[in-house]
Amino acid sequence: MNFLLKEIPAYLKDRTNVLQQILFTAIFALVFINIYSPFNAASWFDAGEVEFFFYSSLYILAGMLFIVFSRLIFVAIGKKRRINFIIYILWITQEILLLALVYTLMDIYLLENSDHISSQYIKLLFATLFVLAIPYSLSWLWYLWKDQKRQLQVLSQATSHEYSSKKLINFYDETNKMRFSVNSADVLYIESTDNYVTIFFEYQDRIKKYMLRNTMKRLEKELEKTLIRRCHRSYMVNFENVKMVRLTGTSLFIYIDTFEELKIPVSRTYAEKVHEFINTLSI
Repeated sequence: MNFLLKEIPAYLKDRTNVLQQILFTAIFALVFINIYSPFNAASWFDAGEVEFFFYSSLYILAGMLFIVFSRLIFVAIGKKRRINFIIYILWITQEILLLALVYTLMDIYLLENSDHISSQYIKLLFATLFVLAIPYSLSWLWYLWKDQKRQLQVLSQATSHEYSSKKLINFYDETNKMRFSVNSADVLYIESTDNYVTIFFEYQDRIKKYMLRNTMKRLEKELEKTLIRRCHRSYMVNFENVKMVRLTGTSLFIYIDTFEELKIPVSRTYAEKVHEFINTLSI
């Protein structure tokens, strides 16, 4: 019951979707009636195939014009007030009831059908319901699928944006097994000791560290697509957090932007590579 009180999705009130649904329904009804002749429809008119096609087209055109008028009113109301599923179902129901009445009156006064009005109305009501049910259901499923696809695209784009602003760096051990993941912006520097590396990162306004069995040479290759670059035999620095690169005497130091003063030495072996990398960041 709670479902019926929910507001219908926007695609059911969209004018373009409504008109597309009516056009699809008209084409479906015309093809369906002329090919499959449900409820012995061919006997409704005392005519040949060409005349039957003409009369059925006339009936369908009249019915679709009625539905167009009804739906335009529905769309106009939908822009001004909230429409839940109960109202939507009642609106569709009254459309079918009134459309069957329109067909009944056309049958009696235009084709001079001698059947009793009530029996003719019931017959045409079932025929109308049957012919409309299939295209309506197919179009609803189509718009539902399109809406869900759109929502997934929006969610995917939002997720991509979120992760692009929070890129995780995965650190692997010497067996290529992932041991540690951290936000790239939180990594400060990496220090090596023999066959181990220690990753220094910021967490809750404190500098934390994680030790990993791996070599600096291997780690340098694994991180080549990040802003973490080697500047010393024993150090790698994350240039996302570099505050300053300064020459003191004959020694070059990298100052890391954090709440504690951190300066990492740049060896002569890596000085030129560090300068080149800084220049690429400055462009």
